[in-house]
Amino acid sequence: MRHLEMLVSLLLTASLAATVMLGLLLLVRKLFQKRLSPRFIQGLWLLVLIKLLVPVAPQSSVSLFNLLPQELHQKSTQWDGPFGPGSPPKSLLPSSGAEQPLPDPVTNRAEAPQAAAGQPAAQETSSGNGRPEWSWLAIGSLVWLGGLLVFSVSYLLSAWTFRRTMLTSRRPAGGEILSIVQACREKLGIRSPLPVYVTSELSSPCLYGLTKPAIYMPEDIAAVVDSRQLTHVLLHELTHYKRKDLWIHALWTLSLGIHWFNPAVWLAVRTMKADREVACDAGVLEVLGEREASSYGMTLLMLARFLTRRPSFQGNLSHFFETRSDMRRRITMIAKFKKGSYKLSAAAILLVLALSATMLTSASETARSSNADAGTSSGAEKAGSSSLNITRLNDWAKWFANLERANEYAGFTYQVPDYLPPGYQLQNAEVLEHYVNRTDNLAYLTFVSDFGKETETIFELVASKGNLLKTHDLVWGTGNIAPWTWGAPLAVTYRHDEATRGGVQGTLVTQTQGYEQHAPEIAKSFVWQNDGVWYAINYYSENHTLKEGTPLHRRNLSEEELAKVVASFTYPQQLQHVRYDGQGNSFPLYGKADLAQAKDILGFPVKLPSALANTPLKLSDSILLRAGDQNTGFSFRPHADSLLNSYRLMEEAEGIDLNDELTLYQSSTPLFDVTKLSPVRTLEINGVELSAYADPDHVYMSPTYTSDSSLGSEKFRSMTYYLWKQDDVYYTAVFMGMDNDQEAPLRALVLAPAQ
Repeated sequence: MRHLEMLVSLLLTASLAATVMLGLLLLVRKLFQKRLSPRFIQGLWLLVLIKLLVPVAPQSSVSLFNLLPQELHQKSTQWDGPFGPGSPPKSLLPSSGAEQPLPDPVTNRAEAPQAAAGQPAAQETSSGNGRPEWSWLAIGSLVWLGGLLVFSVSYLLSAWTFRRTMLTSRRPAGGEILSIVQACREKLGIRSPLPVYVTSELSSPCLYGLTKPAIYMPEDIAAVVDSRQLTHVLLHELTHYKRKDLWIHALWTLSLGIHWFNPAVWLAVRTMKADREVACDAGVLEVLGEREASSYGMTLLMLARFLTRRPSFQGNLSHFFETRSDMRRRITMIAKFKKGSYKLSAAAILLVLALSATMLTSASETARSSNADAGTSSGAEKAGSSSLNITRLNDWAKWFANLERANEYAGFTYQVPDYLPPGYQLQNAEVLEHYVNRTDNLAYLTFVSDFGKETETIFELVASKGNLLKTHDLVWGTGNIAPWTWGAPLAVTYRHDEATRGGVQGTLVTQTQGYEQHAPEIAKSFVWQNDGVWYAINYYSENHTLKEGTPLHRRNLSEEELAKVVASFTYPQQLQHVRYDGQGNSFPLYGKADLAQAKDILGFPVKLPSALANTPLKLSDSILLRAGDQNTGFSFRPHADSLLNSYRLMEEAEGIDLNDELTLYQSSTPLFDVTKLSPVRTLEINGVELSAYADPDHVYMSPTYTSDSSLGSEKFRSMTYYLWKQDDVYYTAVFMGMDNDQEAPLRALVLAPAQ
């Protein structure tokens, strides 16, 4: 019994220390998940596993546990644990001669015993009737042992049942699967053959078997996947095999059985499994390449529907899927995967070693004494601040990717729809500050369907404290943008009719814009007032085209859909069905919060000079462009997240047209394929080599033009692309005009510090 109590006391020590480590790991994982590679996170999990399985650790002055308060150390030596308070039982002491100090439950450091005269020499004493009295630690040790036995029997029984079930599996017919397995093994450098079996007893492909591993495929999945999808599945399972995930999982199962009483360990195993699948996906994509990432993600989504079936044994095997809740994170990693992100850099390896020194050691006597003398002190390092000084041409009009950010500028509270017709989502939220001499602001929300397609449609919401019927701040674009062939626009007419939509009484405004040589354009808005706020939905427009076959802001919301939208209006905090977070959409930078978010997404410091030295150019706009966004329609849409900075003249300057512009793209991967461009020249600035290209075929951007009054005609502005790499960041500066002196702005950009 004495040895069991000593073992349990050490396990309590390890469990408490591992819980502290787990809390820190989850915090780091939450805050820096986008910047940490999946393999690095797996390295952190390995440190927690070691702490759980190795309760005894050497002392170190750099140990994380030196930071624990002295009071916690003292309480831990009094065994105030989950089994109740009490002094350390003397039965834990060695039986030879003098009493020896006990290990500290947090630091594994021996504390001097504090025996008082007259106290019993052992915690397990005799009562008046001669029967021994059990200490809380002794009782707790037996409870722990019983829990371990129950866990072990349950696990072994489940494993035995699963193994018998797998006896019904069979080898697949035909040689396609075997040939694909062989090809996948060669890609991963695996020499040992791994058999593949087909079974009807599983809901997900998996790898099973420590000594004789094999891949098991559900027969219905094997029947529906094509060769590419089958390659994805087999590469995933073979990557588990190469990473020794089954052996590592066996150790986690052992730690779970040992620390069954600690809910933090159960959480750790569950979270670790999710991170393991993300790391395995990254390993597969490292072999397949970035171009195959999209197809691999589609395979994940296609096979996800099989998760609705019966669950499989969750023991020592690797499922292709664990739960639906982890699907989004895996898809997000796949969408953002970059070649080389799976590998551990030298810096990452050094960081893991440093963390090992701090987490896998116990507090030293010197450090604890120093903490006790000095007390608790904290010195938070002041974070450097980055200012945004952007001189926008129309700064009174601000647009945002999400509703929450827009409402910080709106200045009033308003309702939004909690129902959108199928296919629609929030595109942008705009705030117009004192637009056209107004004393109040306008909130302007655009909802889009089939973004970027010929069938793209939108409808718009306008909210204001002012009467929208009087100001007619309703249908945008009508009469303002039209082909020249339509002739001069005529006067705009408005018709107001009382109407009810979705149980809300309001006014139907019909706006008619006539043209000299074209049929009139008609647009409709439904306007109403509620709680002192005016609302308008611009939902219908006809004949609104820029040129033949090219719609511009086409609106065609049906009356039935309009009624549902109006009836669903509620305040943002009460939304249940519609998302307004703009996830994955591009957004402009207006303040430090936007800049911090942009750097977090990009994963590197950015160059953001407010003016270019020795030039009259100033920063006129800065936008974080998300790859595949649903809210911008720029002529050039980058395939990777990037920061776009625009530099223009704010006033006339010699040699530069007011319409000339310099655009700077910053990204972690090249955005432009130079094989599609024509090389012009190369130059070197401060040791950085820049390559200049022209785009005569307009592969990336359409030609731009400006009026030239001296010639009485329109002239196209030249476009020159300068590409360079600096501090692992790819830069592309696109000049629209500015042919006289392009080196001065380039020098300013190259020399500008990243922040």
